[in-house]
Amino acid sequence: MRRFRSRSGVIEMRLRDDDIHALSLMRTILESVGRESGDPAERRLSVDVYPDDAEAQSEYGRLMAPEMDRQRQTDRAAVTSSLEAARDGPVKLTTAEGESWLTVINEARLALAARLGIEEEGWGETRDVGSPPAPAMVLLVYLTGIQDDLIQALGDHLWATQ
Repeated sequence: MRRFRSRSGVIEMRLRDDDIHALSLMRTILESVGRESGDPAERRLSVDVYPDDAEAQSEYGRLMAPEMDRQRQTDRAAVTSSLEAARDGPVKLTTAEGESWLTVINEARLALAARLGIEEEGWGETRDVGSPPAPAMVLLVYLTGIQDDLIQALGDHLWATQ
C-alpha cells in the first residue's frame, strides 16, 4: 500500500494506525540525537562543511547553525502536525509539507543508520538472513519504504504541475 500519492494537485497521505505509531518514533529518535556523549547520530547529522579548515568550520557553524536549527524545527513541526491530522483520515500535503516530510524521514534514517554502524550503501544486502533484525533495523527498512513512496508522489506531483 502506498502511503503517499499525487492527486488533484496535492500530495495525499493515507496512513494506518500502525504507520502513525511507527512514524511517530521519528520524533523520539531525532529528539534523542546528541543527548548521549559520543552519539554517532549527532556526527552524521552535523557533517563538517570545511573538514580541513577548523576556523572556516567554526564560522560556518556560527552563521548557519541557528538557521539550520530553525528549519529543522519547522520541518519537524509540519510532520508532527500532519501526522496528528492523519489520525482522522487522509491528509492533503502541500509540496513544502511533502519536502518537510522527506527531510525528517531522511534525518531519522541517517540517525538510525549511524547508531547501527551503517557507513556504506548496500547495507540491506549484507544482513545475516539467519538472525532476526534489530528493531532499529526494521524501522530503518520501513522508513526507507515510506521514503520511496513519498519520493514517487513528490515526483508525480511536480511532473503534474509543470
